[in-house]
Amino acid sequence: MAHAISNIRRDIALRCAPAVAGIVCIVVAARMTSPSESTFALLVIEGLALIGLAVFLVRRYLKTPETPE
Repeated sequence: MAHAISNIRRDIALRCAPAVAGIVCIVVAARMTSPSESTFALLVIEGLALIGLAVFLVRRYLKTPETPE
């Protein structure tokens, strides 16, 4: 049972990895650019897209029924 829970946590953590890159994009946009620059908008949009990808992957993983091995 503990091994199964560990696998679930690992699977969810792997699917959350794009969110880390998204957070980095948003932090870089806030710290290194001004809101009037096009780079700011590009980084924020990319960051939000990566966070959205992570949310999608985790939701799909949680909703997919487990297949017996």
